[in-house]
Amino acid sequence: MPQPSTDLVNRLRIPAYIITAYMAVGSLLDIGATTWPPLTHDLRWRLAIESFSTGASGTVLLAVLIFLAFAWTAANRLALGIGFAYCAIVGVGYLAESVSFALDSLQIKGQVAADQLSRYNVGMVWTMSRLLFTGVALLYLGIVAIRAFRRLGETERGVVAGPGSILVGRSAPAADRVKV
Repeated sequence: MPQPSTDLVNRLRIPAYIITAYMAVGSLLDIGATTWPPLTHDLRWRLAIESFSTGASGTVLLAVLIFLAFAWTAANRLALGIGFAYCAIVGVGYLAESVSFALDSLQIKGQVAADQLSRYNVGMVWTMSRLLFTGVALLYLGIVAIRAFRRLGETERGVVAGPGSILVGRSAPAADRVKV
């Protein structure tokens, strides 16, 4: 598979970081701005946050994936570290939000009309599944980012061969940096 040109990657790196950060962080800031002020004790407010988060999940995942791909291709350890931190924080947030959504949904289930209960259950399971999937996917991407971060550190220090090898000091080709 042909590797992207280093010049092209370096030219697109900063715009890619800005656009993907705008997508990932901006989606979450939109949720905060739309539901301001925070009313954590209000069930309707929590359900709105959970609903908006579910809608933003695809954008967040795509943005993180593109951000990490550019960070890896550009061999940028700082960006990989930022990507890891974002994935860890937001991933745990999505998992916590799925638990909160499950509890909130059970709380209002008694208010749903009997003829709408099956539709409500399908929507509840679908929303909770999306929240769980997003949390797990972000945590997985965080693991990928931290592994890539460590591999780049090994490459920069000159340790290219695997553990236990006596080869030190040669740089690896860009295609052989990480197998994640």
